[in-house]
Amino acid sequence: MRTIVPAIALACITSAPVCAQETRVMPADHISPAASMDDMDWLVGQWEGTGIGGNRATESWLPPTGDTMVGTFIQTGDNGGIQFTEHLYLVEHVGSLVLRLKHFNPDLTGWEERDDMLTFRLVDIEPCAAYFASLTLRCDGDDGLVAAVQIRSKDGAANELIFRFRRTGEPLVPSRCSDAVTTLDINDCLLAVFERADARRGEYLAAAIQQADGNAELTAQIEQSDAAFTAYRDAECGAVYTDWIEGSIRGAMSLSCRIAMTDRRTSTIWQNWLTQMDSTTPILPEPAPTR
Repeated sequence: MRTIVPAIALACITSAPVCAQETRVMPADHISPAASMDDMDWLVGQWEGTGIGGNRATESWLPPTGDTMVGTFIQTGDNGGIQFTEHLYLVEHVGSLVLRLKHFNPDLTGWEERDDMLTFRLVDIEPCAAYFASLTLRCDGDDGLVAAVQIRSKDGAANELIFRFRRTGEPLVPSRCSDAVTTLDINDCLLAVFERADARRGEYLAAAIQQADGNAELTAQIEQSDAAFTAYRDAECGAVYTDWIEGSIRGAMSLSCRIAMTDRRTSTIWQNWLTQMDSTTPILPEPAPTR
């Protein structure tokens, strides 16, 4: 029987003391939590990392089409060609999510039988993380993706494979605006998303200043850092607009840049000023990607 190796590289075995458990199992009587495509906005885009045997691996997720997100994975071999690929469907099912995938050889012959596939039911959903039975997809910092899967060796031992991707570019049209048809509709949608993202940044910034508790020097430094951020964001995303100036997508590209940078800034504020070193509940919840 062929060993099934999903879209990840061997980086950690669960028995290793330096490795935290990434995957979760599903009890027999577990009911999958409510979830939809809106919970997976953060996954859309292009991802790249070092795969099996140290070779290049890529994963791509398109914005949803109806109740389905389509993904692909490519694992290269020692010669730089395709070692195998995966075709992935993330599907809304009975009010929750299911991930289904099939493996293919370079000649497009399948690993699974013709009508068979691997199916992973949702165990838990969190902001920027989806835990399926024995398979995890979650954010890793600002532009990273952790993919982990639990497999069994020939002796029956459960091992955990982990792979870390980095984003290679922001999605052209985030899935939250996938229903928009015209360029004007897309720009209007993304502008509304950016305004929500920036309003939340202001909320978290105000909470951070409140936490400074009258420390004038700290308050001034937090405000200065945020002013520097907005100047940097305007310059960076303005450069993106200029780079795409001859294309109708220039507005969407610049706004997507602004949304992504603003969300990362809000996360930084939350991490630096609104959380504690102990288990104290944060002042505000961890910010998820703006929809």
